[in-house]
Amino acid sequence: MFKKYKSAKDFASAKPKELEAIIRSTGFFRSKAKNIKGLGERIAREFGGKVPSTLEELITLPGVGRKTANVVLGHAFGIPGITVDTHFGRLSRRFGWSKEMDPVKVEFEVAGLIPEKEWTNLSQRMIWHGRRICHSQRPACGACPLAQLCPSYGIGEMDKVKALKRVKSDEDFR
Repeated sequence: MFKKYKSAKDFASAKPKELEAIIRSTGFFRSKAKNIKGLGERIAREFGGKVPSTLEELITLPGVGRKTANVVLGHAFGIPGITVDTHFGRLSRRFGWSKEMDPVKVEFEVAGLIPEKEWTNLSQRMIWHGRRICHSQRPACGACPLAQLCPSYGIGEMDKVKALKRVKSDEDFR
């Protein structure tokens, strides 16, 4: 997609069907294509073709919420942010960092516990840990490197051999 569309104006002028074809495998591709096109239009028109670098501006863009805005801020601009997806939220509750279900409340609670400079990397690590080991259903506790620190240790598979079979690798996400 980024080989074909190199600027906000390119995305703004993209044909929706072409965008849909490129992103079809991501799910909700029609809605996402509409948001990508709208995002290109807004960035070109209101931000001079440059992706805005504040949370307040980013969340005004089509399809961009706090989660996406924090990813962009952290990885594109080096501005720390906590990205609360389902994995991050689940692990925050399992670690005893938050009891909240609302992602914004989780974000603010965890922000009060963790140094700001760690937020972006923490988010990435929590998401990957949740995908690979600490699954929503039967986490692989017996294979978890955080087992000794985790207050929820024991809620999942404890047998090391069985737990290791539940661990997902990078290949499982390709």
